[in-house]
Amino acid sequence: MSVRKARFYGIRVTMGQEITMALLMEERARQAGLPVYSLSVLPNLRGIIVAESDGSHVVQRLAQGLKHVRGLMRGSMEFTELERFVSPKPMVEIVQTGDLVEITGGPFVGMRGRVLEVDKSKGEVKVEITEAAYPLPVTISADFIRVLKQEERV
Repeated sequence: MSVRKARFYGIRVTMGQEITMALLMEERARQAGLPVYSLSVLPNLRGIIVAESDGSHVVQRLAQGLKHVRGLMRGSMEFTELERFVSPKPMVEIVQTGDLVEITGGPFVGMRGRVLEVDKSKGEVKVEITEAAYPLPVTISADFIRVLKQEERV
């Protein structure tokens, strides 16, 4: 007897209803005793709920008749396809010199600036605040920035 490996299936839902529908599906799976191992709402996959189950027929039964369900995605997915959505890269790996960023934490919150240096070993970036009256370089943690516009790469 061979052990079947659980697979991942995408359920298309109305955008903004992902969490509500996942909670309804969780309750339905629990009550009906369906072999659904996980339901995931991933922040970068808008309008999609990922269900882990043995077969697509189980997911079809799980989603059947729910108001905001738009259908199932064709085929199944492997975890390697979903891995980039589950574990995002740290900001210090994404940001590069010359990028326009917004500061999201610390004393300069809400200000914008241009990245001068990136220190990957310390997880810090040196940002020149563009909204200041004179050049104001500050060194902050890469966790406290959000990239607004990336510099053109050649």
